[in-house]
Amino acid sequence: MKIGIISDTHFGDSTCKLLDNGKLSNIYTLLRNEIINFTRGSAKQPLDYLVLNGDTLDFSINSFDDSCRKARPFFAAIQQDNLAEKIILIPGNHDKQIWDVVEWERHVTMKMQQHNDPEEFTRTQPALIDFKNGLSLPGVSIKPGQNSPGGLFLEGFFPQGSNISIIVAYPNLYIKTPTDTYLVTHGHMLEPAWVLLSELMGDYPPIRQATNNNIGLHELEELNKPLTDLICSAIGQGGPVSDIFYKIEVEAKKGKTDEMKKLFDCICPKLDTLIELPWYAEGLDNAFLFALKKVALAIVEHGSSSRYDKEFYDKQSVRDRFTRFYKASCEQAQKMSLLSPPNQVIFGHTHEPIHGDSPKRVTVRELPHVDFNAIRNQELLLYNSGGWLQDVPGKSADIFFIDDNGNLTSVNIL
Repeated sequence: MKIGIISDTHFGDSTCKLLDNGKLSNIYTLLRNEIINFTRGSAKQPLDYLVLNGDTLDFSINSFDDSCRKARPFFAAIQQDNLAEKIILIPGNHDKQIWDVVEWERHVTMKMQQHNDPEEFTRTQPALIDFKNGLSLPGVSIKPGQNSPGGLFLEGFFPQGSNISIIVAYPNLYIKTPTDTYLVTHGHMLEPAWVLLSELMGDYPPIRQATNNNIGLHELEELNKPLTDLICSAIGQGGPVSDIFYKIEVEAKKGKTDEMKKLFDCICPKLDTLIELPWYAEGLDNAFLFALKKVALAIVEHGSSSRYDKEFYDKQSVRDRFTRFYKASCEQAQKMSLLSPPNQVIFGHTHEPIHGDSPKRVTVRELPHVDFNAIRNQELLLYNSGGWLQDVPGKSADIFFIDDNGNLTSVNIL
């Protein structure tokens, strides 16, 4: 079995390295050649699975239709170059809307087309690649007439006649080799914005009662959905409003706030007229808006982001979130009859590669708040596949390979 893993292609972002004026760039050629070299030099021996580990498309800054249109040449080339038999797509924070649409298709649209009642959303869908038993998706039935999962709308990325399946897993894929268990996940749940509501409200008595005081992967997705839906995709669907937010984002990465200042200067007077206070408190709204503007500008000018942060996994807050997420993943893996918790983890999200020959070592006992005995003293190897944007010079991406024996290697592109 041969597996390739990449992440953060960000089709829809104008700085995507894999595209040049709407066509595939020479960077794609480098990626294709590495895959062909790994499969013993022949495109007639494709990868069994190509894993796209999050942010394949970028809906947060671009419309759905344009992002999908820009991604189409990539998927068509995978078919034409015979690079993979199946694709496993793990949505990330910039394209989680894909998972939401899959949920609607499975539990609402398909059910109602058969005149049945909709089902409750599952919130998460793990996938397992077992070197002995192949691919499995717990709780997923294969459509009549098909021999593998898939068959959803995503396969419309390929030209007609394609036999490549796209299987969606969220947020985790597990790979069980003869010697190791890999956890492949995008990694956005280690950043505050994507778990903010569960961290703020997790100890509120009604939440504790509803979750039995155990926030697992299902709860991490469900509790945080009201906020993450807004920030992961809705901002990209506002036409000219989205263009302004994108410009603010680009400037923010450079520590600039010119566009944000212009926006505040425009909207603050309008907000002032909307806030009606008694005469003795008339100055409070102005003070509040002034403070809000100052705080927002300070966050942009002096704040930090996980993207391109080489020390991201060393921060204590990230370690705490990793502990909770890893514990929840181990519980999920145990329910899937895996013999041991994952001992190797492959992330994306930060766009900073951690190569296959130099993983980051983490011992679980060093992380706080661990109460899951099966993972005490577990040593983990952490990797990151980097990103495919050219917004910051000198940044690169890795493709990870797992060979027939379960050995992991990576190749740095550029």
